[in-house]
Amino acid sequence: MDKFVGIDFGACNIKMAHWRDKRVDTISLSQNAGQDYIPNVILYDMTRAGAVEQKIGDPAKDAQEPENSVEYVKRKLELETWSKPIPNLQRDVSAVDAATDIFRGLSERLQKKLNCEAHELHAVITVPVCSSGLQRSRIYQAARTAGITVEEIVTEPFAAMFAVDELFNEEERDDYVLIFDFGGSTLDLCLLHVENHGGLCIEELASAGLSYGGIDIDAAIFSEIMERKYAAEIQEIRSHDDTVDQAKTTQELRDLVTKLKERLFEEEDEEVELSCTFYGSGQHYTFELTHDEMKELFHRHDLRGKIYGLLDELFDQTYVQKDEVTRGQRFGGTARIEYVRDLLTEYFGRDIFGSEEDGDLTEKILVAVARGAAQYLHIRRERDDVEIAHKIPFSLGIARGSRFWKCIECVPHQRSPRIGISWEELSNKNFHVAVYQCFADSEQVGIDGKDGAIYVGSVTVDRAKYQAEDGVLLEMELSDRDHLRMIFSEVYGEEIREVESKVLDLSGTEE
Repeated sequence: MDKFVGIDFGACNIKMAHWRDKRVDTISLSQNAGQDYIPNVILYDMTRAGAVEQKIGDPAKDAQEPENSVEYVKRKLELETWSKPIPNLQRDVSAVDAATDIFRGLSERLQKKLNCEAHELHAVITVPVCSSGLQRSRIYQAARTAGITVEEIVTEPFAAMFAVDELFNEEERDDYVLIFDFGGSTLDLCLLHVENHGGLCIEELASAGLSYGGIDIDAAIFSEIMERKYAAEIQEIRSHDDTVDQAKTTQELRDLVTKLKERLFEEEDEEVELSCTFYGSGQHYTFELTHDEMKELFHRHDLRGKIYGLLDELFDQTYVQKDEVTRGQRFGGTARIEYVRDLLTEYFGRDIFGSEEDGDLTEKILVAVARGAAQYLHIRRERDDVEIAHKIPFSLGIARGSRFWKCIECVPHQRSPRIGISWEELSNKNFHVAVYQCFADSEQVGIDGKDGAIYVGSVTVDRAKYQAEDGVLLEMELSDRDHLRMIFSEVYGEEIREVESKVLDLSGTEE
């Protein structure tokens, strides 16, 4: 029997959920009681018999063998070429290799948990809004190679919305809902229109993403606070280690920073100074972190500017104004920061997000993306009373010589990127429209995988079909199946006439 699962393949942690018996159940992946997630890390461990055993999750992280481990795999999938020498394997492992091995381990666990075969697993996998076509394609292929049938890949905030049970009751509603998902590696926003007047209709209006999250905050705490505040202690700790052990010690210190940060998130009293103990060679070291130190760090990194800039970009894509948002939902571990909650209240001028009780944090915030993905797959496969319209939130444009021209204008009633191109900018005969995806915070960027822009495909347009003298109006409509419909219209003064359309598979195959 087919099993519907949602997989949140996070940069820091992996969560999974399963639709069963008219409800969504979180799948417990960890051996630790009360923990529904596992760290996204794989260890190529050498057994006593001399064979290499793959371990994922907590056993891999607890082993503290950075030289034989790969972590933060999702971020590495963004890089065109990334590999790491693994001593135990005596060869290099690429990001795709590591992702495939992790998905293979997840598939085995799912088969045991759900009592099924690999081919019965049907999954929706989530990715950040600012993910590239390269990353999406690699995650898709890794899961498929592991035997999982990937029904769809959707963005994390879009999936998380389906975990908000109140939006799916039978009450009449007409809400503009903002999803704010601040996780380990990205900040993702999604604006949706949820309407129920005798039938539920969910429409994604806009989305925006930024490659910045808890990983970056942890690294900044370590380098800008701890290494300066405790320079002598850290130097003394490292002095006892050889080259291999120094990497292990650095990892242990970074893990300690993460624990301190998370404890600080949960502590509402800003006067409290939290501490953790590091057990070194025959000596204990105490490290402390305060709310004031965290606030100073956020100011230096302009977290306020990052969040406000992304929110402004989101609302620039649509006709909806920020004061029209009737409901907000926060997801992701980093969204728990009191500083972030205060910024959101300041931006909207009111509290649209409400507050969560401590007991709801794990269920409502940390595993919502996986649960929502499973619920979404069930609705897509089994229900015909819910209408869903959403797009792939890529930043799109065309190649102009050696530069990438980003499409940022969105037509409100169509919500599709639109660009006017004069004939002087194109060849006299056929011309090629190259499509790139770039990160949301990029402006004028390079092409061919440089400076944040990644090539996703191109189409050829026959110049002979056009009679107009002024040029071409190019519109791009994004579907929910990894396809881009490109509409070419000829422009003659104020007259616009559609000439042809092309469909581009974002994996790079033109149809």
